Amino acid sequence: MKILKALLTTGIIAVGLFSIGYADYFVGDQGNEVRMLQQRLIKAGYDVTVDGVYGQGTARAVKLFQKNKKLTVDGVVGDETYRELTGRTMPTIKSGSKVNGRHTPVKVESKSKGNKENKKKESNKNHLEHINWNKTYTLTGKEQGIMNEAKKYIGIPYRFGGTDVNGFDCSGFIQYVFNRQGIKLPRSADEQYSKGKYVPINSLEPGDLVFFSTYTEGVSHSGIYVGNGDFISATTSKGIIVSDMKSGYWFERYIGAKRIL
Repeated sequence: MKILKALLTTGIIAVGLFSIGYADYFVGDQGNEVRMLQQRLIKAGYDVTVDGVYGQGTARAVKLFQKNKKLTVDGVVGDETYRELTGRTMPTIKSGSKVNGRHTPVKVESKSKGNKENKKKESNKNHLEHINWNKTYTLTGKEQGIMNEAKKYIGIPYRFGGTDVNGFDCSGFIQYVFNRQGIKLPRSADEQYSKGKYVPINSLEPGDLVFFSTYTEGVSHSGIYVGNGDFISATTSKGIIVSDMKSGYWFERYIGAKRIL
């Protein structure tokens, strides 16, 4: 029992040829995922600085969150705290990869689950390859309004946590554009994905929201579909741009779409 406890504490369990670990977040970590956790803490009503650095202030906020949620109070964002705070499971990457600014063991999916995910991605890829992207659209007033509003901001730089013309992140951009058209949307990409009606890829229309999995498992990027396989979004490298989702980077990471209008 003591050995098992020690393995759990270090976050590593060996099972055959597979190692299982947990990418816990604690003091000293830094990066975009830490920023996301800090933003979630603020949204939940806890006082913390959003700087991407897991310092003592973040640890205190996490402890208070854990106490209020009746979780283990240790100031560490483990799998249980992560799920309670974000509403999704912790991201998984290969064992030994660099994460949170350090090399750490992380949870590695089982071989069978990995095979299922690969099959799912392959199925999605095959589906995308057979889509007729060249369509003629008759836009409603709302759809045209969203298109006009979104394109006004092409060239605006990316700013993490940005929600105005001084700089946007992906979900902040979508929220701003739709709000200007009198439509209220949640702040984060995964919350936006929970709204609206699911739209099959072959039925996309301008104004639909499209979602992608980029730096972490699940929804982590969102954009506004503009037609013919293109979408507009706030990218970290080029700010607000129109991108092609018919192939390449976005083609491989597409998750799904929702219709809000």
